[in-house]
Amino acid sequence: MAHKAGAPVVPMSICRAANVMPSYWMFPYRPAWNVCKVVVHEPVESKGRTEEELAEAVREAIISGLPEEQRPLASS
Repeated sequence: MAHKAGAPVVPMSICRAANVMPSYWMFPYRPAWNVCKVVVHEPVESKGRTEEELAEAVREAIISGLPEEQRPLASS
């Protein structure tokens, strides 16, 4: 939608959310205070980019805000 509207995208990284709400649990099982952190990144402009380029730029921004143990494995 941002690409079609020519609007910037503001990427956000949510760090350590799995420590509060693991995938195998239905509800959060502990408070998020001092566990989770939300990182708000600089906006990524959509003008002059294809949808794929925009998606990749936003993905890279989100990954850059995650701690090392949460980053995806490098693909070969």
